[in-house]
Amino acid sequence: MIAPFNFDAPIPLAFGEGRLAKLGRDVTKLAGESARVVLVADPFLIESGLAADAERPLTEAGHAVTVFSDIRSDPLASSIDAIVIACRNSDAGCVVAMGGGSTMDAAKLAAALAVEGDATEAYALGSQPIPRKGLPKIAIPTTSGTGSEVTRTSVFSTDDRKLWAYGNELRFNLALLDPTVTAGMPPHLTAATGIDAAVHAIESATCKRRNPVSSSMALGAVRTLRRWLRIAISEPGNIEARGHVQIAACVAGIAFDVTGVAVAHGMGHAIGELAGVHHGRAVGLALNATMIDSAGAAPEAYAAVADSLGTDVAGLGDAEAAHKAGPAFDAWLREVDLRLSLDDHGLSTADAGRIASLCLKPENKVMVDGDSFAFTHDSLKQAAERMLAAA
Repeated sequence: MIAPFNFDAPIPLAFGEGRLAKLGRDVTKLAGESARVVLVADPFLIESGLAADAERPLTEAGHAVTVFSDIRSDPLASSIDAIVIACRNSDAGCVVAMGGGSTMDAAKLAAALAVEGDATEAYALGSQPIPRKGLPKIAIPTTSGTGSEVTRTSVFSTDDRKLWAYGNELRFNLALLDPTVTAGMPPHLTAATGIDAAVHAIESATCKRRNPVSSSMALGAVRTLRRWLRIAISEPGNIEARGHVQIAACVAGIAFDVTGVAVAHGMGHAIGELAGVHHGRAVGLALNATMIDSAGAAPEAYAAVADSLGTDVAGLGDAEAAHKAGPAFDAWLREVDLRLSLDDHGLSTADAGRIASLCLKPENKVMVDGDSFAFTHDSLKQAAERMLAAA
């Protein structure tokens, strides 16, 4: 029997090579003529000139632009508060986010709070509803991994914690997908962000809240990534490959926005908080270490994952096929040269207990509890030990 489920419709998408050139028209449609815009952009995009490629069609369409680029990976709550102030001081009518997940997460929450919101930390972990009255917002992802352009979550940090806010109010009004803006990603970042997208998809297809619609989307995203990610890594200027990876990351985002994620994200956030490990690498290594437990709890789902990863499962029962997903995923990480050892971040098996405890903090436990396997401190510690012993 198929269990009842709801599937919230995602936001409008606009995909195309060179689509960025129509950004001014998009803002006019959303916010009106001569609307003032706050463009939130990664610092790298200022240096590379990509931010100017977004600013140009805005000014040509008559929109005054304020650029905000004081954004770091895992953005601080104080940075989001600063974007809110920039919106208010400039009397902004629209926010445009151009960058990776951190930039999009910061911009979407700032846009939601710009009209009548409190300080960012007041919305951590759903502690109070996000105001319904916010500014219209457009996402232009320049990496292909987080899916932030289509999700209702914003991840941010304080001095000692990695937190999140959630609500329908965080959905962008438009996701503008132009694969040419991702062509500058170096191979290691293309690999890490692509694996992040794959983890989103795999966890969506195997977690407790999976459903036939989201699983179909998620498994399709895995197949696309398995085919095209290696090409995007080895041929950075291959716009067709970049486009396929960008769309797959977006589709994975739509899927996990409905279902949530699972233990790999809980553990990934834990090691990110503990040692500053890049998010894509962190969740990839965490999934690699936890899949052996999760596959036993959801064999049918993981058998489908094994198939989507290109494993020959013909004639196998679900349980046998499910346990082929782990080796296939491990092989993929090695193929894209994702470093498995975390000794470059000073972590060793001695840190496993601490990581397990961090997984059970409220901001991470909600993800851990989404897994089909009922993880405990002991099983999390064992998984962390496997992750930290990898080489």
